[in-house]
Amino acid sequence: MSLFGKKQPKDIIPVTIDLCDDYFVLNGKQFTIPARVSELIDILGEPRCVADRNKGIKSYKEMVCKNYNLSPEKFSEMDYYWDNLGLMASTHERKTMYCFWVKLGDAKKYPMEMAKYNFSGTLLINSRPWQEVVEEIGGNRHTFYMKLGKLHANVIRYGSKAKDVKQFQVGLNDGEEFKYFD
Repeated sequence: MSLFGKKQPKDIIPVTIDLCDDYFVLNGKQFTIPARVSELIDILGEPRCVADRNKGIKSYKEMVCKNYNLSPEKFSEMDYYWDNLGLMASTHERKTMYCFWVKLGDAKKYPMEMAKYNFSGTLLINSRPWQEVVEEIGGNRHTFYMKLGKLHANVIRYGSKAKDVKQFQVGLNDGEEFKYFD
């Protein structure tokens, strides 16, 4: 069973994620953002890929490029879904991840496609259970931004308690340099 009672498939690997100040740790391997998608695939296995999910939506492209300090000329988005694990990575030019998502519940109000199942692994923030941190700093806000050094997490929830959190979106803070991988 997942954190919120939705039955998970049987073919999942155990996953532990620790969101730290300047990096995140995924099953013992340290990642920064940007990260090579190939390294995530080495740990998590082959994902489902969706190309240019928001193609043609100029405002989306402009927003993503501005928020993540990306080059609009190179914009060719590809999303990688590890459906059975409740994880997703967004890439800018199909090799370099700019955003990592952890799905904790169904976010029916959220307009974009997410992983098919909820995350059932261990999620920590600076080695503490994520629920404690959310209760401490989130107040009663629906969506809030949590700065973690070079990284940040957008926490999206429908209600005021940790149990209402639906997803974590982890990205690079404004002003941090984004480097592309060849």
